[in-house]
Amino acid sequence: MDLTALRFAHPGTGATPRHARSAQAGAAAAGAPAHGIRPEIQALRALAVSLVVAWHLWPSAVPGGFVGVDVFFAISGFLITTLLLREVEASGRVSLRDFWARRARRILPAALTVVGACALATALLVPVTDWGRFFGDFRASTLYVQNWHLAAQAVDYLHASDGPSPVQHFWSLAVEEQFYLVWPLVILGAVLATRGRSDRRRRLVLLGALGSITAVSLAYGIAHTRSHPADAYFATTTRGWELGAGALLALLPQRERSPAWVRGLLSWIGLAAIGVAAFAYTNATPFPGLAAALPVLGAVAVIRAGAPGAAGAPTPLLRLAPLQRLGDLSYSVYLWHWPLIVLAPYALHHDLDTPTRLGILMLTLLLSLLSKALIEDPVRRARVLTRHRARWTFVAAATASLSLLALTDLGTHHVQAEIHHDAQVTRRTLAHKPKCFGAAARDPRRTCVNAKLTRTVVPTPVQAPKMDNAPCKVVESSGRLRVCAFGAAAAPGVRTVALIGDSHASHWRSALDAVVKARGWRGLSITHTSCPYSAGTAIIPEPARTECVQWKAQLKTWLGKHPEVDTIFFGEHATATVVAPRGRTEWEAQVRGYQHAWTALPASVHHVLVFRDNPQMRSATLGCVQRALDHHADAGRACAQPRARALPRDPAAVAAAHVGDPRVRTIDLTRLLCDRRSCFPVIGGALVYKDIHHLTSVFSATLGPYVERQVTALGIR
Repeated sequence: MDLTALRFAHPGTGATPRHARSAQAGAAAAGAPAHGIRPEIQALRALAVSLVVAWHLWPSAVPGGFVGVDVFFAISGFLITTLLLREVEASGRVSLRDFWARRARRILPAALTVVGACALATALLVPVTDWGRFFGDFRASTLYVQNWHLAAQAVDYLHASDGPSPVQHFWSLAVEEQFYLVWPLVILGAVLATRGRSDRRRRLVLLGALGSITAVSLAYGIAHTRSHPADAYFATTTRGWELGAGALLALLPQRERSPAWVRGLLSWIGLAAIGVAAFAYTNATPFPGLAAALPVLGAVAVIRAGAPGAAGAPTPLLRLAPLQRLGDLSYSVYLWHWPLIVLAPYALHHDLDTPTRLGILMLTLLLSLLSKALIEDPVRRARVLTRHRARWTFVAAATASLSLLALTDLGTHHVQAEIHHDAQVTRRTLAHKPKCFGAAARDPRRTCVNAKLTRTVVPTPVQAPKMDNAPCKVVESSGRLRVCAFGAAAAPGVRTVALIGDSHASHWRSALDAVVKARGWRGLSITHTSCPYSAGTAIIPEPARTECVQWKAQLKTWLGKHPEVDTIFFGEHATATVVAPRGRTEWEAQVRGYQHAWTALPASVHHVLVFRDNPQMRSATLGCVQRALDHHADAGRACAQPRARALPRDPAAVAAAHVGDPRVRTIDLTRLLCDRRSCFPVIGGALVYKDIHHLTSVFSATLGPYVERQVTALGIR
């Protein structure tokens, strides 16, 4: 979860969060209307779940398959509003208790079963490195706040490299559950406000209330997608109008006034709209925003058309038995397919290949059939629940939910205990200052071997993500600019150097700290997450993009006012991208962006030292290291990555080599991180990475003597 705007990464495909970081899936947990199954709605369910599953398994084949979510939302809005309106017309009221009890019996049994199965599978198959994230998602899904949980993570760069959890797809269920809580209250309010009035008056009030809410949500969704796409994707406030569109359809007169051939054409147009969105949209499409209107209105059109019998209408296609059966299973299919996709690599110890994907598809259908027959239908029809007061349903639901929450707490406490224990081991190991620890094991000037460190990993993969970079004290904070100091205190005659860049600059601080302390320098760290110091505009979601532009402008002004800073160390993420002007490639834009930014530095800056960026590991690397540690294996060798894959071209290093400014030089520590063939996640007993590409502060500190060595070689005293 992108981060840039998050959608799901696809395990085994190398795809990254859109954002992410994310993640698509949606399922209508809707029951049939009171007057029987509508074949066009069942077929729409089948189409929607097919798009979602195909997008998750073969994203390049159906690049916009995520629009199946929006089709489900429109269906749910229509069906739930239809059921509530029928209750109002029959009894003149809305029983919130009975409505919520019916929803609980329909949705919770299968959903809680899936969450419980995922928790058990996690305990059996998943390295403890992923437990904290997984169990946090299990908790959020059980409470039906997964969408807000993901929205918060979508704008948190620290989660940008996180892989998906088995229940991230519950975000759309959370949206629907929140709709089920609020929508009946709106309808009840309209009923109370029109008590004693005609049915026509009541419908007009409902139309005004629901229409206003839908319009506000649509306007907000369009604006928020433009300004905050990362969290807009998951927010109920930006998605509410999609359910509202279906609800408004339910308020329209249901008498068939159009000829059958017109309704047949309308049905084809609706199906075409969904198909166009599914195959024309991509992760680059701003979503939901106005783009979501195409699949939503397509679904509304198909529902409005019904099942016309005119020649040439799609009704025979929609009535096909396999489609109807898949529509009936759509909720279960949706629930089971994503956990299987996420957990399969843990069970099989390899990324998804075509046979595995086909196996997941078959297993999804099997589990869906079993879930429907053994869990969903029996619980929904259980006489002990349907013939007694609704509180029996609520008690059963609360008991099951609390049991799952207790299970997630056990998993979370286990992780916290592991972190506490590992922190103590780390402190003891570092206190002993073992020979050949960390980068010293790859010193190019002398061979250094310590057999005792072969099966040591400090910090552990569980502890590392929670560890901060080297500390520094904030000495100035204004606007977007935050300056923190390390090393010697400011004083006459004390040299001041600055460390500038994105989060990769921050992880070099531990290494640079050793240099400034050895030389008696004062260091200033000025960094901005996901914002390379480049003349180009970073390709990151708003509002982070605007904040990045502001930060760079403030920093340029600040440097002009601080001539005491005569040496700057730059650290940038090699894969950070900038907007390419017309006529230039993305690579050219990256290289020239750095060159222009450096040559524009004030003349008071005498030395510009650019760190060649470090390698990047696979998302499963920490889990691999944990498994190797559990089996007392050499994690560094067992989990090494091919150098050609792990070490991307670095535009900053290329820019430094060709900028033509004698102030600009490169510090390249690759020799300490890789050999000719491989790059290692554990070196000399030290864990190199805290995630995919950020160095641990422990390993970074061991690079200090080698940074000092290169600074000396460059003639800087």
